[in-house]
Amino acid sequence: MWAYFIMPTYNSTTGDPMGMFNDKDGKFKRLEKIILDIEKEKHTISWAHTGIQSCLWNLEKSPNLTKFDLELIAKDLREDLNKKEEAQAKIMELQYSTLKVEMGILNLGSQTHALLRQVEEMKEKAGINNLWKHEEDKRLNEHFKKHPEDVGKLHITEDSFTFEFGDKNKKN
Repeated sequence: MWAYFIMPTYNSTTGDPMGMFNDKDGKFKRLEKIILDIEKEKHTISWAHTGIQSCLWNLEKSPNLTKFDLELIAKDLREDLNKKEEAQAKIMELQYSTLKVEMGILNLGSQTHALLRQVEEMKEKAGINNLWKHEEDKRLNEHFKKHPEDVGKLHITEDSFTFEFGDKNKKN
């Protein structure tokens, strides 16, 4: 399998799991994007699963729910089930179509499972649960370092602490 020859180990000195390929000429950029898209859908599934569990817990632990509450829970449950199903379909398309085609273009064979298994091993060594979420968190951290006003302001007086959240709609 050619995939074994392109995957390096996680570089803990740079802290950057993306850039997982030795890609000086940028030919693996699309492959990395596909892997990030798969990771994004896995994150969506995880969040949807959590929402489903929350809805079920509310139904089990609250026997005297009003009709309004039951309708809200059913709506949330339906939305989360739909999100999960849609994300699973996207993963299947990405893995068995988009990724397979890209691997063929790059002459990496067609073993998408082997490549994704190596990505999972790299994530485990790096202590990363989800690459997409990891990259998104890094992006947000950089943004907030440059624009702390987007988070908010902490006001400290002699006898109190108050936090004023940043206004997303405010134009500077």
